[in-house]
Amino acid sequence: MHNPIQISEFSLYIGNKLCFNDFSAVIYPGDRIAIIGDNGSGKSSLLKMLANINNNPVQGIIGGDDIVCGYVSQIIDNYPNLSGGQRFNKALSQALGQYPNLLLLDEPTNHLDRDNRKSLMQLLKHTTATLIIVSHDVELLDSCFDILWHIHDGKVSIYNGKYSGYCAYLDQARDKLTNDIERLKRAKKEQHESLMQEQKRAKSSREQGEKHIRERKWPTITSGAKARRAETTSGKKNAHLNQVKADINSQLSAMWQPEEISYSFELTTRYVDKPIVTINHGSCGYKPNEPILKTINLNIFGNERVAILGGNGSGKSTLIKAIMGEEHVWREGEWLVPNSGDIAVLDQHYSNLPRESTVIQYIADIRQTWSHSECRVFLNKFLFRKNEEVNTHIKFLSGGELVRLSLATIALREPKLLILDEITNNIDLTTREHIIQVLNSYPGVIILISHDPKFLEQVKVTASYDVSL
Repeated sequence: MHNPIQISEFSLYIGNKLCFNDFSAVIYPGDRIAIIGDNGSGKSSLLKMLANINNNPVQGIIGGDDIVCGYVSQIIDNYPNLSGGQRFNKALSQALGQYPNLLLLDEPTNHLDRDNRKSLMQLLKHTTATLIIVSHDVELLDSCFDILWHIHDGKVSIYNGKYSGYCAYLDQARDKLTNDIERLKRAKKEQHESLMQEQKRAKSSREQGEKHIRERKWPTITSGAKARRAETTSGKKNAHLNQVKADINSQLSAMWQPEEISYSFELTTRYVDKPIVTINHGSCGYKPNEPILKTINLNIFGNERVAILGGNGSGKSTLIKAIMGEEHVWREGEWLVPNSGDIAVLDQHYSNLPRESTVIQYIADIRQTWSHSECRVFLNKFLFRKNEEVNTHIKFLSGGELVRLSLATIALREPKLLILDEITNNIDLTTREHIIQVLNSYPGVIILISHDPKFLEQVKVTASYDVSL
């Protein structure tokens, strides 16, 4: 155990960008804290500063000499001959070898296969060390952590509870604010109707008074002053209601909510009753007669979403490359697959995007008959709205922007077969939601490689093929 770690009015800058300001918290022994937020929000930078708590004290973060810290970064450059999962396991073993009482992990489930993922989650559940991680892994967040630090809108919000509870809390808070706005609208309408009624009564009274004067009678009542008082009162009430509405809208805009992509595919379902991929007695590898996979028998129809499963190095990516017909992959047996032009691939490195092109140039090159405004309308659906966004070179896009542009490419091509290779690695929760939104509207065949069971559930996978069996 260690003494509590104090964070007092801590602010984080990356270059000239303020990530958050005046963050204060106490980390108690045994706490399980998950840091969440969009890409570039400062999650990894905050974790690194906590990792150096003994060697390089940071102003605003105070820890005692009793802290033994184990830290594993998101990018592990050591062990170049090992897979990503193997590199992480090596680095984690080294960190645990120090017997830390503070364990800091940055995106620990990236690249881990099912077995390694389960082992990690069991370890995290049973460790007695104080645990702080950066993660977008919903299942991990829900199973192992009960304190959330959410970096958003220039501040860090602390929530005591599971990630699913946090999402439910935000939904309820958002619904309450939305309902409050609806009540304000009704109140303003009632106020307006009341004022109209008062003005109508005033007009009637005025006309009655004028009639009395014409008949040389004194009016029994005049409501002009009363109407003016009603208008003054109504004006004050409207000003108050407008201020309340502005405050509520400000609270709504400050709340984290993934902005939705509004695209709907027009791909027909004419392939539903036909197999899109058929492999009979197939084998594949990188050298003839030295198969990495053999005895492959697989039929995928036009309404299926198939997950390719297996451990690290078991041949998942090799199978995908063979289906794509890559020249350097040897295959044998019967392979009936779509032409390369009817296959779209979305991988974690976004290798299909031309880095030197701008966003709008890339779309215009694909749809050469479209006008500039038609390209802008299309990109708007994938949240590229500002001039600086559509005119940015692809090499300068953030991870979330690269995903959205890749999804836009798929929407333009509307392929018979969509292949996703570990697409949820290194993305934030907002981008993850964008991927789920688009995939759930895509009516064609999808083949996925993913170690994230929650993601596979969310995109409604219908079948799986385990290459290790």
